[in-house]
Amino acid sequence: FAAAVERGRCYAVANQVGVASQAGLSGTTPVLTLYNPSGSGVTGRLWCAGANVLVVQPAGGGPVVATIWLAAGTNTVGAAVTGTLTTAHRNLKLGGIAGSQGNTIVPLLAATLPAAPVAIDVLGVVTTATVLTTVTMRAPMEKCYYGALLIQPGCNISIQTSTVTETAGLWCSYVWEECPLIP
Repeated sequence: FAAAVERGRCYAVANQVGVASQAGLSGTTPVLTLYNPSGSGVTGRLWCAGANVLVVQPAGGGPVVATIWLAAGTNTVGAAVTGTLTTAHRNLKLGGIAGSQGNTIVPLLAATLPAAPVAIDVLGVVTTATVLTTVTMRAPMEKCYYGALLIQPGCNISIQTSTVTETAGLWCSYVWEECPLIP
């Protein structure tokens, strides 16, 4: 990983404010998405994905459980993913000028995907019972993939929740590498 960073091909991004997520696997407005455009000529290697979350307590009480997924869209012939380009992504070889980080894979806020993605991993589970009954500090839900999850051209990944999160309740992050296309 250190060698990949030294080559200047590793990037990181996190949303800078919490955002409400939708319930379920959705093609509309995932909080933070990585999209490798068709014809990009690169393969993305996911090194790490993470999330912190607060879920909505229902009226009348009772705990709510939310599953936090890493989801993949693999419809390589579908429409392009659209959304708001982040301004916070950075090359991990720090010192570049913001806006010219050199990345090909596009980190997007509130993206629109060509189709609902499928869950490929569970980052964690949270319940309102632990959130609202006491003040607790929870570790972020994160997983290292060590570059073994490949994001080919036309594909996307996003972090999605089974339950609606609080208004500013979901923070997501990714670390990825861009390497020559792996057929």
